Amino acid sequence: MKINNFLLPFLTGLVGIFSFAPFSFKFLIFISYAYLLNIVLNSKDNTFLKVFCWGVGHWGFGMSWLIVSIYYYGETTIALSSLIFILLVFILTIVFTCPVLFIKPVLRFLKMNHRLHKILFISALLSINELSRYYFLNGVPWLIPGSIFLDTYTQNVYPLFGVSALSFLIYFICTSFIVRNNNKTLFFLLPLIILILIPEEKSTITKDGILVSIIQPASDPFLKYEGDYYYQIEANLYRLIEMTSEDSKLIVIPEAELPYPVNSERFNDFLITTEKSEKIIMGSWKYEESKLYNSIYSPKYEESYKKTHLVPFGEYIPFIDNLRGLISFFDLPMSNVSHGNKNQQNITILDGIKVSTPICFDIAFPSTVRNMNKSSLLMINISNDTWFGNSIGPHYHLSVTRIRSIENNRWTIRSTNDGISAFISNKGTIVDYIDKGESTILEGKVNLIDEDSFYNKMGYLLTYIFLFIIVSTTMIWSIWVRFIRS
Repeated sequence: MKINNFLLPFLTGLVGIFSFAPFSFKFLIFISYAYLLNIVLNSKDNTFLKVFCWGVGHWGFGMSWLIVSIYYYGETTIALSSLIFILLVFILTIVFTCPVLFIKPVLRFLKMNHRLHKILFISALLSINELSRYYFLNGVPWLIPGSIFLDTYTQNVYPLFGVSALSFLIYFICTSFIVRNNNKTLFFLLPLIILILIPEEKSTITKDGILVSIIQPASDPFLKYEGDYYYQIEANLYRLIEMTSEDSKLIVIPEAELPYPVNSERFNDFLITTEKSEKIIMGSWKYEESKLYNSIYSPKYEESYKKTHLVPFGEYIPFIDNLRGLISFFDLPMSNVSHGNKNQQNITILDGIKVSTPICFDIAFPSTVRNMNKSSLLMINISNDTWFGNSIGPHYHLSVTRIRSIENNRWTIRSTNDGISAFISNKGTIVDYIDKGESTILEGKVNLIDEDSFYNKMGYLLTYIFLFIIVSTTMIWSIWVRFIRS
């Protein structure tokens, strides 16, 4: 058994990650997935191991930001943190990559020989496998292939059909190349790939709108829950709040910056200290019915939204009772947070304006963000990417936020603890931003938009119908040819 048989799939899976932010070598996604499909459809031996190695390379590099959290902020040994990370990559590979192995047996059973039928069928199955990422393991919608089209003219499909529709396009191109495998196909596909990857010019941004202040405190995550460090956090927040313009209508403070809950005397004292408390909307911990929630809170209206999608091994620990006390990472105050209800009302700001408020990992779920924006005029995304250090995680997270803005035709105010905070237009343009690690404020104007995108109205309904039609018609045709016509 030659090591190159497994090293090449591993490297090809890894190289696909360079298609995403912050690298954005977009064409590499086609090479990566075409190679994966070639293994699935044409490999004569060790197919499972090759696919598994591709998945390990893809998920291992793509989710590498997790090991930063586990090792540095969990205060584990390198051996234990590596073991935990390897286990997570193993699970992601088995659940989200290895199901492609069923494609070939299904094709063989159906005896699907018509090339176009085969291409459409495989592309549909890959799309269905992708959609499973939103549900399995409580949802891991990370590294969605269709997200590579950000900053190209093709991103204009996002507000029509969403990011997964463009994933289908990638699957279709890669499958066409492998199934047809001739010079004519390559001659057609290469210009198509070039065409859909043409960079889009940045849209013109109007100077009208509501003046908003973003606060990026850049607190030390190692000290945040230690001793009396909260005095320094408070002092820094007071300083930054006072730096905001008197004309600013809204002050946005990031996710869980204060280490104590909103319904505590200390939190009330914090609000009383500043005269701008009615302008503030901020991330906060909240105790409710003996449960701890990661929330965003509006002091003026006393309204809050509780985070729906929690980060595994970050905000909640599977099998927590068995793991708590094993390593300090599992004993952090935020390591057993409760999920918020999926049907929560939007928060009110200013004089009755409703805004959607996806917190951190929430932003990765298209349907969640879409439902929130059905009754909002603006999106406020708070996050804490501090736990992932200077890894690739915060950069990809920002790109996902931009896609959600485009899909839902909403401006986004993004406030993070240590970067990257930004104003994002409804076209996904980063109007202005604060880089990683800076402790400062950012002020700019945002527009309120009440016009819903087609995607915001329909969601993935047409995508589901499209995939159902492809799978059902191709299967019916193949069964008819095999069992009835013959």
